[in-house]
Amino acid sequence: MASIQKRKNKNGTSHWRAVVRIKGFPTVCNHFDRKQEAEDWTQEVERQIKMGQFKFERVNTHRTFADLVERYISDCALEHLRAQKDAIRHMNYWKERLSGYALVHLIPELLSKERQLLIETPMLNGKKRSSATVNRYIAALSSCLTYASRRLRWIDENPCFNLIKLKESRGRDRILSEDEASRLIISCKESHNPYLFCIVLMAITTGMRQGEILQLKWDQIDFKNQLAHLKETKNGRPRSVPLVGSVPSFL
Repeated sequence: MASIQKRKNKNGTSHWRAVVRIKGFPTVCNHFDRKQEAEDWTQEVERQIKMGQFKFERVNTHRTFADLVERYISDCALEHLRAQKDAIRHMNYWKERLSGYALVHLIPELLSKERQLLIETPMLNGKKRSSATVNRYIAALSSCLTYASRRLRWIDENPCFNLIKLKESRGRDRILSEDEASRLIISCKESHNPYLFCIVLMAITTGMRQGEILQLKWDQIDFKNQLAHLKETKNGRPRSVPLVGSVPSFL
């Protein structure tokens, strides 16, 4: 199936973008000054693909996945991510696996096989990756390919969009009993770490995450109204947390 769209150039002129999509084959695209040229090109490409004569290896072969990763990192596209270290680690994995491929050959079937290999291959500790971890790897790859599609226009669409996200376990829903909480508080008071008791007390009484507590600064504490103002949270939005009970007196 072919599609032809009129696009505007930065200098005010226009061009025609032609895209050929045939199930089971990589997407092929090209640009033309006239619509008739685009129509003629798509018809010829479709004919060659169906007859097995089209040379996919000659299309965008100068743009490999390794080129994309290098551009992605050099353009500081990872800096907006909170888990930047994890994203870089994931991208290094994909660069090692896919660096030799031209972008046009990164089709959903290939990425699905790569994901299955990621699931089946044990980590250094001998354990297999969880569905949640595999999803994070695919998310990092998808972010990079979205950059290639929307920012660089190197590919027509992100092939990761055709991968169904793995079902993740719900995780543990564990709540401390009153006796466990009491023993934990006593142990924290007896600890040689002078900050442990206050940290654990804030965690129990406010539900704040470890990272949120450890990143708190004095100017984020409102002692008068007994509030902690969090600037960096997991969802990226600031929020205020009430400091209940005796927490303010230990700060």
